[in-house]
Amino acid sequence: MKKTKIRSTDDTHVLGQRTFAAITAVEGISLSAASRKRLADMKKRNLSHDEQRLEVIRAYVDTKTRD
Repeated sequence: MKKTKIRSTDDTHVLGQRTFAAITAVEGISLSAASRKRLADMKKRNLSHDEQRLEVIRAYVDTKTRD
């Protein structure tokens, strides 16, 4: 298995996609269809890490404001 780099700063750790998938599999967590679609779209658009983070945050903020 290819090693995944973990980028870290003082108190933050950023996991790569493979590492995150392995952890969620062990925990029994699966992504929703919307999340899988969003991740595929972000990968296709080749967004930076910061842009990806903003996309995910925006998706969940929008969900909370819907009634």
